[in-house]
Amino acid sequence: MKNLAIFGLLIFSLCCFTATTNVNLTSSTNIENHLILASNIEQTIDYGNSTQQAFHDLAGVTVFDVLNETTIVVFTQYLYGKFITSINGVENNANDNGFYWQYWVNDNLAPVAADNYVLSDDDQILWKYCAPENTPTASPPPGPELIFGLGIILAIGVIVVIAATIIYLKLR
Repeated sequence: MKNLAIFGLLIFSLCCFTATTNVNLTSSTNIENHLILASNIEQTIDYGNSTQQAFHDLAGVTVFDVLNETTIVVFTQYLYGKFITSINGVENNANDNGFYWQYWVNDNLAPVAADNYVLSDDDQILWKYCAPENTPTASPPPGPELIFGLGIILAIGVIVVIAATIIYLKLR
């Protein structure tokens, strides 16, 4: 019977890992499959040396889509999204200058990776090569998939703990 309790805890652990993995994959990799193309997007690239490029009447689902259509982009993929490391050959922290690529949408510093920021019609994007903004950005709210997944994990955990307690009490 003790083996049954251990087996129950093992199943609970596997369910937690599987649910968490599925939640993360659903929220980040399928973003473009479920959303509509935003139009009339304006994008400005500010190279931090008084040089700017302006693009008008663009379309895309995410900020990254628009940037990728108009420039040569180099990025590093992380769990939270794409981290832009170079735009048109201008690299982050070149020669230890402390400048990095950051972006604003409608004059607000973006709180998420460019591939996770979903655009709306008429949005204005500004990419700026500058010292990091000191203004803290808010974390994005948890998506419904995360809340649902955590609820399932909690429910399974309660069931496993109750079952393990019952088995333990019967074995005594």
